[in-house]
Amino acid sequence: MSKLFFISFNCCNHPYEVYPLGMAAVAASAAQQGHIVHLYDYLMYGQNDEHLIESAKNFEPDYICISIRNFDEDLDSGYHANNTEKFSVLATRIKKLRENTSAIIILGGAAISLTPNILLDRTGADYAVVGEGEKALCGLISSLQKSEPVGRILYSTDFPLSSSDIKGALYDPELVRWYYEQSDLIGIQTKRGCPFHCLYCTYPSLEGHRFRHRNKEDVLDEIRRLRKDYGYRNFFFTDSVFNDPAGDYKEFVEALIRQELDIQWCAYFTPYRLTQPDIELCKQSGMHAVELGTDASSSTTLAGLNKMFDWSDVIRANEIITNAGLACAHFIIFGGPDETYQTLEEGIENCLQLEKCIVFGYTGIRIYRDAPLFKRAVADGVIQENEALFEPVHYFSPHVEKEKMNEEIARRWSRKRHLVFPPGKGKMISQSLKTMFNAKGLIWDQLCQR
Repeated sequence: MSKLFFISFNCCNHPYEVYPLGMAAVAASAAQQGHIVHLYDYLMYGQNDEHLIESAKNFEPDYICISIRNFDEDLDSGYHANNTEKFSVLATRIKKLRENTSAIIILGGAAISLTPNILLDRTGADYAVVGEGEKALCGLISSLQKSEPVGRILYSTDFPLSSSDIKGALYDPELVRWYYEQSDLIGIQTKRGCPFHCLYCTYPSLEGHRFRHRNKEDVLDEIRRLRKDYGYRNFFFTDSVFNDPAGDYKEFVEALIRQELDIQWCAYFTPYRLTQPDIELCKQSGMHAVELGTDASSSTTLAGLNKMFDWSDVIRANEIITNAGLACAHFIIFGGPDETYQTLEEGIENCLQLEKCIVFGYTGIRIYRDAPLFKRAVADGVIQENEALFEPVHYFSPHVEKEKMNEEIARRWSRKRHLVFPPGKGKMISQSLKTMFNAKGLIWDQLCQR
């Protein structure tokens, strides 16, 4: 039995603060194995290094387990990121932790799984866990306790975990209370993985290429406890895609209806094979909003992203969702593979035709080595094959010029309140709603009502 001090360093709070579910899931598994765990959230404690160090010292951990969820702080291609500085600061914090404790320092989280070698070197931590951490972290600690030889980077040998091995997260009372007060939402995962092959996406490399559904009774029990113990009723199901094409999600939704828990929830949906009965069923269980992974604005550019649907499916999905009286948001990326000035014009017009919804526009797609877009970017001459990609590099179609594209979208969308571009405009609106109206939750769903 060891003492594990978990730290979440995610400080992104746009559009709302997100409970550190990945860290909490690994911590729950460690606690079930008999370890003593403590969850520390850097954002909740005001990003205060003195408080962090003092908390770690007081706990006297054997291991400090650091979760890094986001590699970049912002997906906006206009955001001037400086990952060199960001991880240099993290290295300084790790150095202070090492000076004030005798703990072994282990890195984990999505960002680590994407770039383990470079982040381990730049931060000066002792070890990194790549992949799902529930079994891997405890296995690493067991090997270290037995003085068995281990490499600095541990790749999860059980990846992907079986459905039965995916347990719930540790909902620490203090953390969960703070996050709910800030955002009026708590995240819950009903499954992992994604069988789709969207060109830009790292989900399959992080969570596996097939859906693995958690035991629905375990998920329902989590909701019941959060509802009963804290009175929380607003949830976000964080699955990569909630409405899996096989329809297995409907068994969970039907079970949720039978529970009569009086909750509201939202999730990420794909327009692929979406039907009116599906949406009506979800609404009956408490769904009040849908975030559609639309991602492109024409059938040509949807095909360029290797999507399983075309623009007619997007129109149909939008009508089904909004006609059911549900809030709906689309997230559209311009400038991706196969974008031309012709598809740009078509895409802008397509978005103008969407009704009773919110559309958030972006330009350029962040390139990650583990995503299929990497090979396309090399083939199109956007990047070199040996490019580090440590600092954000975005794919822009060679057939359009970035600034000209941005100007055209901004000009055409400027008078439409449901079309949000550039991305900074969305941040400004959500921050204004938070400040002026004490808005919480998704924020964008309230734009549908104003």
